[in-house]
Amino acid sequence: MRQNRKIESGQSLIEVVVALGVVTALAVSLVATTLFVQRASEGARNNTQATKLVQQNIEQIRIFRDRNASGFDALPASGCYTLNTTNPNPAAWTLAGLSACSPIPPAGSEAIILNNTTFSRWFSFASDSSTKKTVVVTVSWTDSGGVQQVVNWTFLSKPCSGQIGEGGGASPCP
Repeated sequence: MRQNRKIESGQSLIEVVVALGVVTALAVSLVATTLFVQRASEGARNNTQATKLVQQNIEQIRIFRDRNASGFDALPASGCYTLNTTNPNPAAWTLAGLSACSPIPPAGSEAIILNNTTFSRWFSFASDSSTKKTVVVTVSWTDSGGVQQVVNWTFLSKPCSGQIGEGGGASPCP
């Protein structure tokens, strides 16, 4: 007696469906990982750029204080501002007051476009004493995670007009 056996070769339908499911899952996870890494990279780039813009503005405010005819006294006691630096001569730079420091970004803040991202920059003053002011510089931008910002502050002091050290007379400098 002979048995008729068919030799079956190839894949069953279930094997093909499972293989397609595995390949699809791998492709989706690869795309998701790529998008996550791209967003993280863009966020890091924007944060670095915003930090540079904050540092630049702090230096510009110091230059404004040093080159302005009124010097330290040209800096307001409080409020939110932008610095107009369009003139190449720092002695001609001017402060532009903003109506408020909020919402973020406040209306009238300086808009800077870098790498297809719009950054908004502004700063505020607070008087700590007659010879020291706090400057807070803020740069914000909007990305897929919402509004992001970098904030940095520094102290600006009034130059001493007395003598330095001992024997400084009526107004010695520390």
